[in-house]
Amino acid sequence: MMIPKSIDIFCKIIDNYGDIGVVYRLAKELKRVYQDAKIRVILNKLEELVKVNPKTKELDYQEVNGIVYIKEDFFKKNLKKYGVSDIIIEAFGCDIFKSYTDIAKEKSKLWINLEYLSGEKWIEDFHLQESLIDSEKLKKIFYMPGFTDKSGGIILDKSFMQRKKIGITDKYKVLEKYFSEISFENKMVGTIFSYEKNFKNLLIELNKIEKDTILFIMGEKTQKSILEVLDKNILENFGNFMKYGRIVLKNMDFLSQEEYEEIISASDFNFTRGEDSIVRALILGKPFLWHIYVQDERIHMDKLNAFIDRFEESIKLSIKEKNVLQKYKKLLRDYNDRDENSLKLGNEDYSVLFEYFSIIEKICEKYSNFLTEECNLVEKLKKYIKGF
Repeated sequence: MMIPKSIDIFCKIIDNYGDIGVVYRLAKELKRVYQDAKIRVILNKLEELVKVNPKTKELDYQEVNGIVYIKEDFFKKNLKKYGVSDIIIEAFGCDIFKSYTDIAKEKSKLWINLEYLSGEKWIEDFHLQESLIDSEKLKKIFYMPGFTDKSGGIILDKSFMQRKKIGITDKYKVLEKYFSEISFENKMVGTIFSYEKNFKNLLIELNKIEKDTILFIMGEKTQKSILEVLDKNILENFGNFMKYGRIVLKNMDFLSQEEYEEIISASDFNFTRGEDSIVRALILGKPFLWHIYVQDERIHMDKLNAFIDRFEESIKLSIKEKNVLQKYKKLLRDYNDRDENSLKLGNEDYSVLFEYFSIIEKICEKYSNFLTEECNLVEKLKKYIKGF
């Protein structure tokens, strides 16, 4: 039975917050599970981490909430001093530097190659398979996060689950903490976090529904998209928020991971992008749309369809729910049907989301229950490590 004394997580951040979002969340949950273990996160740069967790600073070496964060260049120069860990997690094929792996092959025990989240069925065959390396002592395995019980699962961290509960039971209290100037009573509340996209049809549709709507606009790309496609003569600007018909729009400053979690937990629906935010939306069990990262040759649509297939096969639905799911699936596909990110008007029929909102909510709740019960990544990883 293996009880790790130390864990190193390596991640190479290129130009987004998705990778660090996953790694930061994973580190926090591993620290909760292995309280006595030394958890270190080794990063090529810290700019994104400082935004995701404002407690961190632009320092070569720091410890925050029991987790050590180290800049990769500094770690390389001081490898002799800091050494290697029992368990190595290589996030998203980031290529750990050779001087570290040379020592690890003699002194470390387990090297986990943590891949990107995928809904594709083939990952189940590769999950926990060994990747051969020239070491008699160190074993390297593929760890494949996914949406099924046979995959590596998703990160269901305890702190987020607590925020989910508070967001559902104390919705208005949570929202008013951030936005005391807005009344939320009897209003539809949603968040939008996307790549460049034309949302004109969404706003037209929201102005037709029974309730007034409050939208929290997350991220510079989403905010620019909405401003560029709206008629400036109709958009009323009140400084801290804007009004478009019966919709109040609030452009949000960059949020810490914990702040973002609180707001989406208290919202009625969430439009997300990237791996970390879509997983949060799914766990919440609320209606969602996922703006998947666009890829050449429309590979993103293959990935989206794989996710939709896993979604559909994982839950038992009534005939009525099945019929609504078909419409919802079409909306998810149309929302992502593009060759590149642009402000071109899409073919989405957003009325599906709001006309069948309560049924879609029940479908999402069922999927959330499945993920919570069967797909806990850290619990799966803990079980594997224990039996290693």
